[in-house]
Amino acid sequence: GTKGYKVTGPNGNSIFLPAAGSRYDSNLDGAGSSGYFWSASLYESRPYHAWSLSFNSGNYVTYHYDRCYGRTVRAVAH
Repeated sequence: GTKGYKVTGPNGNSIFLPAAGSRYDSNLDGAGSSGYFWSASLYESRPYHAWSLSFNSGNYVTYHYDRCYGRTVRAVAH
């Protein structure tokens, strides 16, 4: 019943990424329709940014973003 996407890698392992939205201060944006996730990698030329993945309506993008925004962190063991 949770909206989001199941992503399967070339090794057959999968992960579910929920459409949890994004938070800034007390504002929640995109819950139920968009997903925003932090990676563990900082953007080297701007250390106050980190790499992020976002999706909305079947489209996705990776980019660096200011770390003051609340985004989902999905722990993955490898």
